[in-house]
Amino acid sequence: MSDPKSHELLDQFLAGNSEAAAAIFDRYVERLLALARTRIGAKLRRRVDPEDVVQSAYRSFFVHAQNREYHLDRSGDLWRLLASTTMNKLYGQIEKQTAAKRSIDREVAEDAVLATIAAREPTVVDVIAVAEQLTLIMDGLSDDERCVLISTLQGQDPEEIAKTIGKSDRSVRRLFARAKQEFEKYLLDANAQKKNQGTSKGGSTVEPLAPLRFTDYVLEKLLGSGGMGKVYRATDKRSGKTVAVKSLHKSRQHDDRAVAQFVQESQILAKLRHPNIVGVEGLGRFPAGGYFIVMDFVAGSDLQTRLNSGPLPVTEAVSIFKDVASAVQHAHDQGIVHCDLKPANVLVGSRDHVFVTDFGFAQILADVSSARTQAIGGTAGYIPPEVLSLESSPTRAADIFALGALLWTLVTGHVPSSLDDVQAENPATKPIESICRRCLAEQPTDRFPAISDVIDALDA
Repeated sequence: MSDPKSHELLDQFLAGNSEAAAAIFDRYVERLLALARTRIGAKLRRRVDPEDVVQSAYRSFFVHAQNREYHLDRSGDLWRLLASTTMNKLYGQIEKQTAAKRSIDREVAEDAVLATIAAREPTVVDVIAVAEQLTLIMDGLSDDERCVLISTLQGQDPEEIAKTIGKSDRSVRRLFARAKQEFEKYLLDANAQKKNQGTSKGGSTVEPLAPLRFTDYVLEKLLGSGGMGKVYRATDKRSGKTVAVKSLHKSRQHDDRAVAQFVQESQILAKLRHPNIVGVEGLGRFPAGGYFIVMDFVAGSDLQTRLNSGPLPVTEAVSIFKDVASAVQHAHDQGIVHCDLKPANVLVGSRDHVFVTDFGFAQILADVSSARTQAIGGTAGYIPPEVLSLESSPTRAADIFALGALLWTLVTGHVPSSLDDVQAENPATKPIESICRRCLAEQPTDRFPAISDVIDALDA
């Protein structure tokens, strides 16, 4: 019997056949490794492992496949999909390695970057700015257009690309032409947007104070990237102090709501002075116009990273939780709701010092108009039902709900999806069960009235 075609293998995998997954892996792993090796330059070979890249690509593929996000019609479709996924993973690794290796002491406007890129070594900001521009454009391309464009940039000729993706030379040239048109359209739209902004500066909008100068800081390493922005480790040249610099993604710098939310985060942090809340130095602007926040640098890891190795011992979890609760109580006393409490937003630094961070979705209780227009943030499992259903703006009760979910996650390793999930199987967690269940009550009025009551219940 002949071997099944690739799309047939995928159907078998989706039907629960584990042997099909192994067959998919074995069929393409060597070709994908060869493809990745040809794309890694000599300088990166010691820092980028093609086997890790291919393994990561397969993991991503199988996760998305299980979610039924792929539909294949032809035999060559699976190879093209895996090759494209591998290339995306590879270029992501190369971007991280490049960002981690280089350091900068200034940001250059886009036009200046293009004018001087051939005259000097590109900086981290150069690389990130161009990478974000490319990502925006790439997201608008089809899989075939993206594959053709990446292969062309890597120096392959149309005939070679045609053999790789199983299309004619003419189709490859047509795909490249469409990708080129998308690039040109994006650049034209970006230029038009800049001109419109330049002619509309005479309005009455009052810009927030952003006194920090970017030239006073040297970005050294990309620490992390989320949906809103990126965080870098940096050095303050004036004092030699290590700090964290947070910036908005380039794609969001023209989004008025995202900018307002980012600026408000710096203003909220400036109001909060607590030993368990990451301190802020202030707000600044890049020479190209975007805002950045300078914060205290915490050398450590977040709780989500710790949970990847399993739940925490009950005594340690309760100790960390009390520090988090104390920080959130301080925010509540200042009329601020965090709105995005979760393990990833709790840092544990040296000597197990706990810090609550990321007030990007925080809301000021007294500012009713802001609460109505600001985007509702949060993570599934930590958002209370009244906020999730848009029946209510976040209140202190919303943070109490999230704290209950956080405590239960710390002691069990699992985020509760409902009250039915909060059932203690370990005798050590039995005393915590009733506290978490009350925090997670569906009705806000059935939860603890204040965070201090939660702490009192734990002490009891």
